[in-house]
Amino acid sequence: MKRALVIGGVVVVLAVVLFASLSSSDGKGKVIEPEKAGRRDVVARVKASGTINPRVKVEIQSKVIGEIVALPIKEGDTISAGQILLEIEKEQYLAARDQANAVLGQATVNLERARAELANEERNYKRMLDLNREGVASQDALDRARLARDSAEIAVRSQAETIRQARSALQRALDDLQRTTIRSPMDGVVTALNVEKGETAVMGTMNFAGSVLMTVGDLSELLAEVEVAESEVVALKVGQKATIRVDALPDTPLAGTVTEIGSSGLKQVDVVKFRVKVVLEKPDPRVKPGMTAKVEIVTAEAPGVVAVPQQAVQTRWLDGKGKEVTRREGDSSQREVTVAYLFVGNKTVRREVKTGIHDELWVEVTEGLAEGDQVITGPYRTLRALKDGEAVRVDKKAEKGAGDKADADKEKGSAD
Repeated sequence: MKRALVIGGVVVVLAVVLFASLSSSDGKGKVIEPEKAGRRDVVARVKASGTINPRVKVEIQSKVIGEIVALPIKEGDTISAGQILLEIEKEQYLAARDQANAVLGQATVNLERARAELANEERNYKRMLDLNREGVASQDALDRARLARDSAEIAVRSQAETIRQARSALQRALDDLQRTTIRSPMDGVVTALNVEKGETAVMGTMNFAGSVLMTVGDLSELLAEVEVAESEVVALKVGQKATIRVDALPDTPLAGTVTEIGSSGLKQVDVVKFRVKVVLEKPDPRVKPGMTAKVEIVTAEAPGVVAVPQQAVQTRWLDGKGKEVTRREGDSSQREVTVAYLFVGNKTVRREVKTGIHDELWVEVTEGLAEGDQVITGPYRTLRALKDGEAVRVDKKAEKGAGDKADADKEKGSAD
């Protein structure tokens, strides 16, 4: 009886093992996630963030130093070219003008005196020259007369130079006096006012930047100033279309156009970025300078092309026989190729491909794949080490989820 039970138990175990082996005979190999290559619109974009600014703006600074005694405008005011923006205390500049004017007057008087002395020395020299010819005046007396005349000529030239210097000083004093009244250089709006009446305006020097008193901008034309990494700026061109979104109006996309691309980069930590300006085609009156903006610039479009998920495209090194190998530096027999792995009959089939543009998720395949090809898209760890001819299998749950996703994408595409 006991022996019969043992034999019966062995038979049951063998049956379970046999059933398990038969049921899993189609489950050999790595689990992969396939997806069909399909046609779709691929749009390459460059994304960046920055701020909204007037296309034309002027930062107003003072060229003289002094207390602000009049400030007839406030932030947000609409102003016209030539309108007074602020006035700086004038007393010291009036005094400087008067002093420079007095110095010029004194120099003019001195020039007249020098010219009179020159005329006198000219007459004296001519007289001594005549007397010397008659033998009455000695040569020494003639030389002294010539020296006196030459010295008088030099004095006249010196005074003439003094007058030029005095006139230049007077002009500088007049310019400084005029600069105490600051006027708007353009029509626009005061977008920023950084000073108050009674504060001191500080002018800039070669080694010290002056304070910005206010900013005047033309709000009829706004733009987004963004910074783009050097790896992406090469795809940008003036005239490319863009979509601008400001944080204050997240549901209101604004159309824009690239108008300017910086010619020199700005290094930020270990990244070099270029300043790019995107003008708003139809500014929304709710958009204000200084708002944060996110910009998407369309750099290329490929409608209705064969495309696959980006992770499906891999880079491999092949030896002379076309076998995947590990890269060895200096081995000229190896070549680098771009490939995708197809899922065919529970095995992988390597296919060399050529790619076009790509967006955040999809990449255009220009050669090597056809619409409907089952391309392996993951998992990443498996795909990274995948080789040609490997046995693979599809996770049934993942396959069902992929099918549901494909149906949803198809329905979404039909709706669009």
